[in-house]
Amino acid sequence: MGRLGMRSKTIIIIGLLLCSFWFGGTAWADRVDQRYQKVAKRYHELYRNTPFRDKAHNWINTINQFEWIYNKYPRHARAPQSLLNIGNLYRSLHKWNKKQIYLDRSSIFFRKLTNEYPQSSLADNGQYLLAENYELFKKDKDLAFLEYQKLIDQYPNTSSARKAREKIKTLQPPPKDLQIAPKVEEALAPVDLSKARYGGLSVAENQKKNSPSLVSSVDYWSTSDWSRMVINVKEGVRYKYQGLGASGTKGRRIYVDIFNSYLPKKFKHRIAANDGLIKQARVAQFDKKTVRVVLDMASVKKIKVFHLKLRHQYKIIIDILGQSALPDLKVAKGKSLKSKTNPSGKKIAIQKNLKTAQMVSLSKALGLKVKRIIIDPGHGGRDPGALAFGLMEKDIALKMGLLLKQIIEKKHPEMEVLMTRSKDEYLSLDARTAFANKTRGDLFISIHLNASHREKVKGIETYFLNLTSDNYALSVAAKENQSSLKSISELQNILNDLMTNSKIQESSELAQMIQKATYSAVKQSKQYKTRDLGVKQAPFFVLLGAQMPSILIESGFITNRKENRLLRTAKYQRVIAEGIYRGIRQYMN
Repeated sequence: MGRLGMRSKTIIIIGLLLCSFWFGGTAWADRVDQRYQKVAKRYHELYRNTPFRDKAHNWINTINQFEWIYNKYPRHARAPQSLLNIGNLYRSLHKWNKKQIYLDRSSIFFRKLTNEYPQSSLADNGQYLLAENYELFKKDKDLAFLEYQKLIDQYPNTSSARKAREKIKTLQPPPKDLQIAPKVEEALAPVDLSKARYGGLSVAENQKKNSPSLVSSVDYWSTSDWSRMVINVKEGVRYKYQGLGASGTKGRRIYVDIFNSYLPKKFKHRIAANDGLIKQARVAQFDKKTVRVVLDMASVKKIKVFHLKLRHQYKIIIDILGQSALPDLKVAKGKSLKSKTNPSGKKIAIQKNLKTAQMVSLSKALGLKVKRIIIDPGHGGRDPGALAFGLMEKDIALKMGLLLKQIIEKKHPEMEVLMTRSKDEYLSLDARTAFANKTRGDLFISIHLNASHREKVKGIETYFLNLTSDNYALSVAAKENQSSLKSISELQNILNDLMTNSKIQESSELAQMIQKATYSAVKQSKQYKTRDLGVKQAPFFVLLGAQMPSILIESGFITNRKENRLLRTAKYQRVIAEGIYRGIRQYMN
């Protein structure tokens, strides 16, 4: 009887605990839902003809509150709806004032919805709105076609897919070189790598190879929350990668097998790390035709394995991510919103000053100071960059970089300015971003000169990392990446799962400010009447994987005789450097 009584009491206690968990979970869900409903009221109020909608801070604060719900409760049913609402709000802001940054953010949040909640009933809607952003507002028919096609492939039986089928009837398929190839594997948690995955050449392409490929070197960079390993191969290869769980004395590890390849005789086989993410890495000739790389893992959140085909080299890249997320955005009150019409087509009261209406950069909103700037003079050493009239891009980029460093250090002695190179030396593209991450830079500024087969082309333009189907932007990226347009399309795949990165938003803001300030500096100097070619986006490898806001500026055309003559002079180089500094200062302020 005593035992039975004890057992009954135990059952009752367990039952009460289960009830408390059940009702506690229900109460939690209800609280989130109640908060969502309050924000949703604000959302609907913004689309009514009331004074509430005329104030920019009401839009920004509503966005903030939806974003808080998504970030705080990503598993709640209201999270995907919040992302959809944010995308719509940014889209409306763009309709009103035509600011590109709002459209970019709208696309980022629609893509977040489809990437992070592919099973949601709202995912197809988000994908459709994303495609519409490209078609109707960016006027980019090529990317619009690809996004509509993606919707049809992933959600074939939805009403959104039916609308997408009608849309693509009016659009031409993009050229093959610009098409986004099959989806590259996204960053995965170690447990998701229990099954082998393959990359690189197809089985048939690998079999056609006449001789094995040389694995010439392995580079490694690391911080406590980010690591990158780059396996340099002389030509394209097929490779396999897989995660292995802990067993016996061995901990978790991931290996990469590179088929039909070999190591040189003198090769450093062990790479010590002990950085909190990787204990060590080993490289060995596994068998006659396979090179194996093994990484012993410690604390790892995500792993991404991908490859890049450059002009003279093939790179297999392993990016390892720890816990390194920044807090969320908070925005102060803004002024009235400048606008032509609201979503219903009616006129709204406007004011000229939009500065505070725009989203404050993440670093500024969090009160984070820019303490360390990384300046990256393009090319160097055996890589001269663009050449014209006896001038080499690498030399001018270095001089401008050193001038920019000098200006920043003089005006901000409290700041640290580091150079990826401070002399004429070769540095690979992946090493530049890795240096910025390893030294924990707050901003990354890559300085370049442009080139064109048409001598009359002139001007300044600034880029940030993003997808594009613009032929011109792709050709500039191909030049700087030392690759072909075909391999650029492969690089665009990798960006598919980077589109939700908040650094894209900040990089876009930084690019806008640097472009405007640099062009203004040249204009004010009255030395030369150049052209403002604006801010563009493209898949630059040197910006890929940067853990901070990063841009690439093309500060003039080396192939234009007049710009070439000016770019040789210390006076004009200082004007450009001063302009870049002013853009950085505006971003910091």
